[in-house]
Amino acid sequence: MTQPIVTILIPTYNRHLFLREAVQSAVDQTYRNLEILILDDASPDATAHIAAEFSQDPRVRYIRHADNVGIAENWRVGIETAAGEYFCLLHDDDTIEPSFIEKMLPPLREDSNIILSFCDHWVMNEHGKRDLGLSDRASVQFKRSLLQPGRIGDWATESLVDSTVPVGATLFRKNMVPADFIDIRAKGAIDAWLFYRCVKTGHAAYYIQDRLMNYRLHGGGMSRSSVLYMNEGHVFRNQEILADPNMSALHSQIRELLSASLAHQGVYLLKENKQNAARAALRRSLTLHKTRRNVLAYGLACCGPIGSTVARVVHSG
Repeated sequence: MTQPIVTILIPTYNRHLFLREAVQSAVDQTYRNLEILILDDASPDATAHIAAEFSQDPRVRYIRHADNVGIAENWRVGIETAAGEYFCLLHDDDTIEPSFIEKMLPPLREDSNIILSFCDHWVMNEHGKRDLGLSDRASVQFKRSLLQPGRIGDWATESLVDSTVPVGATLFRKNMVPADFIDIRAKGAIDAWLFYRCVKTGHAAYYIQDRLMNYRLHGGGMSRSSVLYMNEGHVFRNQEILADPNMSALHSQIRELLSASLAHQGVYLLKENKQNAARAALRRSLTLHKTRRNVLAYGLACCGPIGSTVARVVHSG
């Protein structure tokens, strides 16, 4: 059998400290028929210089946006540009094991109904050292420890509720995952949105139990620096699922997730002294699902500037 082209997309922004390791892990794949696209979202740092280090490898191509377009649009451009029959999204601060593509590809080639394959992953620190305890806890937290390797016919709950499928440890079949699956309204939750679109196709997923990706924990992740951007994306995705009658079996759980996203958003706005916006988000959260956290947060949001001060103190503690 001929070897199909597999595209490794590396969307990046201002992450030159880790980018070299990410690209090197793509270059070092045992599966060789690759296209590697470095998608630079107008980084002001040394990203272009890092990319230039790999310019002698004909499989590597550097694409730079003239202006910052955001993570969702950067992903869309990457998927649209990819020449491969299959593609993966490698975060610019993570790495993949040399056998990642070699092990993830066969299930997709052997079963035409599989839209994606995914695996477990390691957790490593800022310096690239793996932490076995954190890795095991992540497998339990996201319920991958409960999965049997192989084809997962009904994977809606795993991907849309439990966040079992990590996008950086996933290989997609491109003709089933077109670029228009990306919606910029999903913002920082574009991975969660992409899985929703994949579930809606009705195609199956395949789980490989090996840890073939390394997820890096560090202080510069988007979840820390762009809280509102991520929460607005999760709110959008969960609202869309609740409006989808074909997803009615998940509506009860998604309602709780939407409530939690709105509560998180409300607390963030409260700490930013935006009491009116905070009250609106927390009020919506309460109508969906009441918890001790959103009740207390709504009470603080009704206390004006004092409530914002208390929220900041509690959060910092």
